[in-house]
Amino acid sequence: MPENNVSLRWYQKGWMLALVGFGTLVLALGIIFLVLTAQYWWQIKHGGGTALQQKFYGEFSVSDVNKEGKAAKVDRSELESAGSPFLGNPKAPIVIVEFVDFKCPNCKAAAPIMHKLLDKYTYKVKWITRQFPAESLHPGTSKLAELAQCAYEQGKYWQMHDVLFDEQDNIGEEIGLDQMKELVDKAGADFTKIDACLSDQTTKIKINKDYSAGYSYEVGGTPTFFVNGDKVEGVVPFDIWETFVKNF
Repeated sequence: MPENNVSLRWYQKGWMLALVGFGTLVLALGIIFLVLTAQYWWQIKHGGGTALQQKFYGEFSVSDVNKEGKAAKVDRSELESAGSPFLGNPKAPIVIVEFVDFKCPNCKAAAPIMHKLLDKYTYKVKWITRQFPAESLHPGTSKLAELAQCAYEQGKYWQMHDVLFDEQDNIGEEIGLDQMKELVDKAGADFTKIDACLSDQTTKIKINKDYSAGYSYEVGGTPTFFVNGDKVEGVVPFDIWETFVKNF
């Protein structure tokens, strides 16, 4: 019998079929993306912006801050420890406790937002920070927490807080003596007192107490905020904070 030697046209060849299939998939994904984008745009235009903000930022709003699925109320008398650094009105109706890690990029992103909030609503907000150095994720961060605690003992906590975040990208796993002196100098603190404080075991005890408190409140990452005892995780944009504070 003669061989069946029918040649395939170019559009029938395997490589072309595969290319057409890939192109179809890309086109389908593009259409889905455009549909979702149009849907979100329509929701924002027609007043659904709040719903989207709640969806993407853990339902953080004036009325939804303690919805089902949020952490249970904590012991605020312990959480809002009088021995922790704070900014704002000591008797403010809104108390925000933030657990921070000075090597955490998200904490660095949240810091200027919180400063802006306190600058604008000092009378209405008290912002407390507590240490949650995740050493397994950010080696060397415990030493920075101790450095901040020692600066607090000199009344220079917030200066050191800002310096550590400003210099975050320049601080390695181990901080040398020269770099430590430079950080202390930028914060306007006394290095001799800092050095003595770092050698004092009570400094480590304070950091461990903060960390243990965060662990008991199921802090899984930083920054984690507790707003009047209610847990809010991650970086919260300024406009979300402002909406909450203005309508509280």
